[in-house]
Amino acid sequence: MDGQEAKRKAKRKDVRYEIKVRFPDQENFTSLVVKDLSATGIRVVATRLVKSGDILDIKMCVNGRDIQCQGKVAWSLLLSPCLGGISPFDVGMEFSQMNQDDKEFLERLVS
Repeated sequence: MDGQEAKRKAKRKDVRYEIKVRFPDQENFTSLVVKDLSATGIRVVATRLVKSGDILDIKMCVNGRDIQCQGKVAWSLLLSPCLGGISPFDVGMEFSQMNQDDKEFLERLVS
């Protein structure tokens, strides 16, 4: 087990799909790519900087189930620039405002 896994609070599942998030200063939702998720949080790639503590609205469809909640940014890490000079960020968020049924669904999914 690496140091990163030892710090994690919940088991994670590597996935690759898009979710919709609304940043604090935006009216519309933006698509982001998910790298992994757990019952307690999610890691995404964002093309803009977000700060720890920022709250984002999240809409996602996981295995055919629509889930809406909020995510509190726990950390953000600048990745190497991509084509076109875009600097992506790895962003970890903790779920909040998620109903219990959706949380239990995610727990079953990642176990």
